[in-house]
Amino acid sequence: MLLKGKVAIVTGGSRGIGRGIALALAEDGADLAINYRKDAKAAEETVKRIQGMGRKAIAVQGDVSSFEAAKELMLKAFQAFGRIDILVNSAGIASRGNFVEKTEVEEWNRVLSTNLNAAFFCSKAVLEYMHRNQEGNIINISSIAASTLQAGHSPYAVSKAGLEALTKVLAKEEGPRGVRVNAIAPGIVKTDMGDRLMKAMGDEVVKARLKGTPLGRIAYPEDLGHLAVFLVSEKASYITGKVIPMDGGIL
Repeated sequence: MLLKGKVAIVTGGSRGIGRGIALALAEDGADLAINYRKDAKAAEETVKRIQGMGRKAIAVQGDVSSFEAAKELMLKAFQAFGRIDILVNSAGIASRGNFVEKTEVEEWNRVLSTNLNAAFFCSKAVLEYMHRNQEGNIINISSIAASTLQAGHSPYAVSKAGLEALTKVLAKEEGPRGVRVNAIAPGIVKTDMGDRLMKAMGDEVVKARLKGTPLGRIAYPEDLGHLAVFLVSEKASYITGKVIPMDGGIL
């Protein structure tokens, strides 16, 4: 097992991409703190799945777009496990698809707060614990939206572009202290949010998108989980500051 003895925190870990990554980390030996905002039932189900693998796991409620909640998450994880090795910033929401002119200020603030501020707050809060070990790994979940920059999605695209910038800055700052920082940028993923996106896109657009994808399918949370396990393992010990597309080779 690549991650035996390691402790990971996954924000937004009760569902979707976060859940897929949490389960993959557990399968490779990590103990988990699952952060969730509202869905306690889903969080507990994820915890039970992880415990069923013989790992330790706790669920921690909190809206990590608040720095106080981010600090509380790290403290509770440390109190439960005695160390923190891995942080996955997976909590995220989509924007409504309006042009800038019609985008509400409230929506802009909400998306940036959840997708970017939360990752900054959690990363800032976790570093003191990683510095104690003189090593650690942070994985940020970005999106190809940060590079494709489609019209009508400015809050989401900007939040993910900012997340990629944060990834690179943190990698430069923390590399000398043994902390590696990378990001995964998927295309459409088979989650509740991904399903809503595909419904909004319409069947013809989705078919055209898949036609332009050499692997001919969308991603699954497990795909991101496998990559995350590699990135936080010793096998990736010379990789930091990278944004890795996971889009099936989309053209």
